[in-house]
Amino acid sequence: MLVLGLSALIGGARAQSPDACRWEGAGTLVDRTHDWLSRSLCWPSRWVDGFFEDPLRENNEPAASLVRLTGERVWRDDGDGATDVDLDARVWLPSAERRFSLLFRSHDEDQDPESPVARDIPDGERDNGFRGALRWVIDRTDDMDLDLDVGARSDLTTFTRLRYRRLYPLFNESAWLRYTQRIYWRDPEGWGSRSLFELDRPLAPDTTLRFSSEIRYTEELNQAGDGLGLFQGVNLFKRLSGRSALNMGLGVGGKTQPAVVDSYRLYARYRRNVWRPWLFVEVEPFVLWPRDQGYQGVNGIVLRLETLFGRVES
Repeated sequence: MLVLGLSALIGGARAQSPDACRWEGAGTLVDRTHDWLSRSLCWPSRWVDGFFEDPLRENNEPAASLVRLTGERVWRDDGDGATDVDLDARVWLPSAERRFSLLFRSHDEDQDPESPVARDIPDGERDNGFRGALRWVIDRTDDMDLDLDVGARSDLTTFTRLRYRRLYPLFNESAWLRYTQRIYWRDPEGWGSRSLFELDRPLAPDTTLRFSSEIRYTEELNQAGDGLGLFQGVNLFKRLSGRSALNMGLGVGGKTQPAVVDSYRLYARYRRNVWRPWLFVEVEPFVLWPRDQGYQGVNGIVLRLETLFGRVES
């Protein structure tokens, strides 16, 4: 699921404190509690950074750790709803020249915010495992990055993933093509790859049209004789104000052997920053047409409450 950037969704509230790990609010009990949790998050990063710090280094980048905690409730008229809480955390190790960070997630990468929107069906099947990884940024430029993740899941299985991303300007920068290639190994699933192509066409300063195509290979699909997994999607992103945005999308997912469509999905996702710069609500009504239900329409709605801890700035 694609998530609109915080910079496009949070209004004029910025972190004014020189401390990169906190947001100074109005001094209420809620603000003080949130500030304490944010500073507690950064403490492990600063401890590791200070313990291994080069004594000859003069300038030390501040930690930029961030935790996203999302509560989600899905209602479907076929009764296959779900309730879930997702944790996504990144802890930077600044003395490592921003080359290393620690990642902690309570969901699989297929439910990563970077995944194509609307490919995954909201239902009662949830993976409650926990994952931790060390990310190494091998190379990074303004239009390219290459990184490697090595980690383990809570069931004591391991995984590794290599990701390459490149941004290409098109038609005198009137459109942008982003290519993402992931190659991974998971115990015990084996090898897999995901090739994602995203074409962004700005229609106005506050409106962007995105076309997404993904080709997915896994040993599980290959052993089942299903060939490759395919996804096609189109999304319209509209910034409504400095505090809210709308994402309307259509997604089609299937496989190549046999060449069938597993599901169609049409949805609208409204996201709004409320009360504090670190609190968001989302409402996402959708209609789903799954093949295993004879392409009969399934109506539903998703409600989300998202809280950010750490450095929050627009």
